[in-house]
Amino acid sequence: MRTVVIDADWEPKPEYDVSEREHRTRRAMDASGVWKNSTLEVETRERPTPGSDEVLVRVRYAGICGSDLSMLATDEDGYVHYSAYATFPNVIGHEFAGEIVETGADVRLFEEGDLVTSEVTDYCGRCNACRQGSPGHCNRFEQLGFTISGAFAEFVAVPEKLCWNVSPLRNAYDDEDALLKAAATIEPATITYHGLFARAEGILPGDYHVYHGAGPIGLTGMNVSRGAGAGAVIAFEPSDERRAIAREIGFEHVYDPLERDPVDVIDEVTNGEGADVHVETSGAVSQTYPVIEDSLAEGANVVHISNAGSDPAIALRKYQGSTAQIYGAEGHTGQRIYPRVIRMMAAGRVDNSPIVTTTMALSDADDAFERAAERVDGKVLLEM
Repeated sequence: MRTVVIDADWEPKPEYDVSEREHRTRRAMDASGVWKNSTLEVETRERPTPGSDEVLVRVRYAGICGSDLSMLATDEDGYVHYSAYATFPNVIGHEFAGEIVETGADVRLFEEGDLVTSEVTDYCGRCNACRQGSPGHCNRFEQLGFTISGAFAEFVAVPEKLCWNVSPLRNAYDDEDALLKAAATIEPATITYHGLFARAEGILPGDYHVYHGAGPIGLTGMNVSRGAGAGAVIAFEPSDERRAIAREIGFEHVYDPLERDPVDVIDEVTNGEGADVHVETSGAVSQTYPVIEDSLAEGANVVHISNAGSDPAIALRKYQGSTAQIYGAEGHTGQRIYPRVIRMMAAGRVDNSPIVTTTMALSDADDAFERAAERVDGKVLLEM
């Protein structure tokens, strides 16, 4: 089968303290401190055989994520920008949808022909984090497309417990192709859903939501906020193309933060009340956090989703004075987040289809990654 593989050189920085486990498994906990000179190739590999608790999915569409791009982007010394867990060489890709073509002997939830998508993080269910209800922070985790083979491939083997049936989307989409394209956007939508409704507390219909960054995570999150009843959704994004996409899908309050003072805009749109919810998806935290702190509504929630390359200065007194709180949100595993997003899409409350602005063949992966790296699209998909 055809696959997209990233490879790199294992060369830990002098200051990086490589653990015994990292050395043994060649799985870096911070890829940016270990892996350098990354390359991308379209390779032919053997079709995987599903384990007893796995299903084999024929992938139809898979989205290019910012984390995929950061595995290829490097600093002046050749080290990758991606600062979390990674093993190379590896088949990457983790936002996908497809059809089950084979099931393991112990699989009970699915059968051949089912249309599915999948969570990213596999978990043991036995460690302290899992037993406390945080499987996304499992001590023995694996991640599709990061530490184990992912979905930029014609077939991918996935643990049954991570899969979710997307056939309810037939209620919202006229044909299977459109359904599967939309289903490939479920994963990025779950990222913000998790931050808003699993991590933060007390977010209510009618709240004013502000998004700092309208890339793929921001755009899908804005759809979730609107679908969940936000009183207004405000977005700040410097890219002309991405602002245009946001307006095309019906968002009125979309601004260039380099041309309009975000604090003034928030004050105007909210009639001086401030933002009930700030969502940081840009990573430009030195620019966004001063805005956040000067536009907090009483009791505001700040949901931090981006993987920023640096830490902002935090004005703690402003949070105290507004009884506001910051919630770190990472991933989406557990808490039935996937089926809830699927329900919103099936009900027509969330439609990410217009965000998909470019679709290219797997064989053109190099060109697709170059396109995605321009950061002018809503979402770039690979079609298998």
